[in-house]
Amino acid sequence: MKFEQAIVGIGLLSMMGLPMSVEAKDSKSITLKQIGRYSAGASTAPDEPRTEITAYDPASKRLFSINLNLRQLDVLELSNPESQVLSPVQTVPLGGKPNSVAVYDGIVAVAIEGTTKTDLGNIKFFNTSGALLNTLTVGALPDMLVFSPNGKWLLVANEGEPSSYNNNPVPSVDPEGSVSIIDMTPDVTSLTQLNVRTATFSPAIPQENPASIRIYGPNATFAQDIEPEYITVSHNSKTAWVTLQENNAIGILDIPSATFTKIVGLGFKDHSLTGNKLNASDRDVPGSSNNGIINIRNWPVLGMYEPDAITTTSAD
Repeated sequence: MKFEQAIVGIGLLSMMGLPMSVEAKDSKSITLKQIGRYSAGASTAPDEPRTEITAYDPASKRLFSINLNLRQLDVLELSNPESQVLSPVQTVPLGGKPNSVAVYDGIVAVAIEGTTKTDLGNIKFFNTSGALLNTLTVGALPDMLVFSPNGKWLLVANEGEPSSYNNNPVPSVDPEGSVSIIDMTPDVTSLTQLNVRTATFSPAIPQENPASIRIYGPNATFAQDIEPEYITVSHNSKTAWVTLQENNAIGILDIPSATFTKIVGLGFKDHSLTGNKLNASDRDVPGSSNNGIINIRNWPVLGMYEPDAITTTSAD
């Protein structure tokens, strides 16, 4: 019997009290030893890291790392990873803020947001030597991208964050969240916008546990309020699971038809139950109103899981 399961990463506060255990099968241990290190240097902006997402190409033995602060792709040579200090063999200018990178069969895809985060973004395709092969337009704020296991599709999570989460002092600009599906069947240099389809959201999509699906934006439609965060794809490349972090839900996507078949709310966590304690204060530093006393206990509140990363695994 073969089964496939989506595994979702949930924020630390929401993980507290979840029953998790690992059964030891034998007494073998694993020892980790650092053999190489790469430092991208200090960022000049606190919210713009110099290294965040990486992707490895086994054929060229190159690691590709997005550098948001410098608006570039750092390329590391890993044919000799035992070098204690690694440095880029190449830096590729991107012309905008990169959010994600993925590699498949020698093609490097980078998600780049627009001039403002509410503008349409684009995907730039490079070869492993850093040469630009093509550029396609996708939805607003492409936050993550992933190739399907068969390489036929490139899926892009367009988060569609609003310019602000209130309407003061000016009305918020809130683009729709979506997933772009790029048909990678043609040669990458031949791709056009006709190869890009968009899976959108609407209240008509069947919902499971709908009371826990968080729709909250000021004057936002359902589609504007949904914010795709991360994607994983089934091993047969037909289904994708998309985390909707701010909405406390997961979207199930049929890739061939580019349609969402279901949105699953993740429910609530009861922090009044045994094992679900939390620290509810943001004033735990010395000198604050409670003098830095950390008070972890049960509270009569419900919490949301708000999923972030997600992956699939196949067993038996």
